[in-house]
Amino acid sequence: MAVEPLDTAPALGDFTLLNEYTSQTPGTFFGGLPVLHLHAPSATIKLQSSDAASHPDFAALADPSTVSASSDGPLHIPSIDIWITSRALLLWSTTHSKGLTIPYPVITVTAQDRTEVLLELNLSAPDASDEDLDFLQLRLIANEVSHHAAATADAGGANGTEEQASAKKVFRAISDCQELNPDPPAQGEDGEEEGGFDPTAPGATGWITSENMADFMDENGEFKMPEGMAVIGGEEDEEESAEGAQQNGLGEGAGRRRTAAEIDGGDAEQGAEGVDGEESKWQRTG
Repeated sequence: MAVEPLDTAPALGDFTLLNEYTSQTPGTFFGGLPVLHLHAPSATIKLQSSDAASHPDFAALADPSTVSASSDGPLHIPSIDIWITSRALLLWSTTHSKGLTIPYPVITVTAQDRTEVLLELNLSAPDASDEDLDFLQLRLIANEVSHHAAATADAGGANGTEEQASAKKVFRAISDCQELNPDPPAQGEDGEEEGGFDPTAPGATGWITSENMADFMDENGEFKMPEGMAVIGGEEDEEESAEGAQQNGLGEGAGRRRTAAEIDGGDAEQGAEGVDGEESKWQRTG
């Protein structure tokens, strides 16, 4: 999952406004238009000139002459429309008619620094080594915002400047959308997802339910144990326990549970030898 170029300018008709979404029950919870959490027109983004030079997608939002002439310092890119939607963060340059789609899992850090919102983006390849990790810091400076959550409307103006209030709303909107888009499961060494165990899957926890009963019945309706399923206290556990006991220098039979017949047989032998005999080490009481 990486940042992707955006070739078409976003429009309000492409989204469901947040106040409309929260005021009525959606017709469907799958598909449908993305929800617009905030729109900040005519904003400015700021990043290091060296980062812009090494990331052409971001440099495309600025004037090429500005990027080439900038020293190793901050590069300000004005006339950026910020669209914070439920699926991705969109940046659109109204000057150059180019934009970027930033998936939320790419954003590793979100913070408010007075009138700016700081984002740290992880642009590394999925299989990148520690030496090849690629991070970029991006700052969003919003002058005005609209279509944001009603709870934050004009709430911060009394405690700071209008720019700080706008930054607070941008920060909150991005944070809310990040919660809607958690990081995907990590990939294991063989490309399989780590932590792929689903405890809600039928039979995943070892319980026999109406959903997985067919797996435990043969064609005659008799109970059977599915092939490959481990059984706590089964024959494999007994064999492993017995082998471990022999490796530790214990005698034959150590580490193995005795059956009721063996116990009764042992009691009978003890009765024949006498309770006071040297071989009578214990006596069954129950």
